[in-house]
Amino acid sequence: MKLYRPLPDVIEYKGRRYRLRLSFDRVLAALDVLEDDGAPPDVRNEAAVSLLIKGRKKPDGGALEAIFKMLSGEKTTRSATKTMDFSQDAAYIYAGFRQAYGIDLLQERGKLHWMQFSALLQALPDDTRMMQIVSIRTRPIPKPTKYNADERAALMKAKQEYALRGSDTAADCAESAGRLFDALSAIAKR
Repeated sequence: MKLYRPLPDVIEYKGRRYRLRLSFDRVLAALDVLEDDGAPPDVRNEAAVSLLIKGRKKPDGGALEAIFKMLSGEKTTRSATKTMDFSQDAAYIYAGFRQAYGIDLLQERGKLHWMQFSALLQALPDDTRMMQIVSIRTRPIPKPTKYNADERAALMKAKQEYALRGSDTAADCAESAGRLFDALSAIAKR
């Protein structure tokens, strides 16, 4: 994202230019489609392309990689674990935007560009519940001492309460918000 350039709304793929629809709600819907294991990968890719590209003539599913690469700014340093889930944490993300920025995400559907949404999400202040939950998920459990049994128990209980569904251990719940685009790139390659 360059502050002196307009936000991207076009992609060139296989010698053709395609107009994009990159509002945050469309990108999130595309991510949901891509994560749906109930459909074959080519069907998921086609559905995601339909969500993100305007017009009747659509490119093949390989265009997704180009779109997510553009959105990520080509920074693809993979993180081993995850701290946030757009579906599971939707209410906390919504509340964080209202608290920190006064933005009602429901009213911004179709308007707020993905890159704007992502920048604001990554910059959510620590006093929002979403960032407190991310802190709980990423905070290491201290080594036991004779003085910290209550602290350890409280942290373990909080980690269990806010664990991401499908996570086997608390260690599986740690990915910084700054690495959100890496997950998009990985999904696009499926």
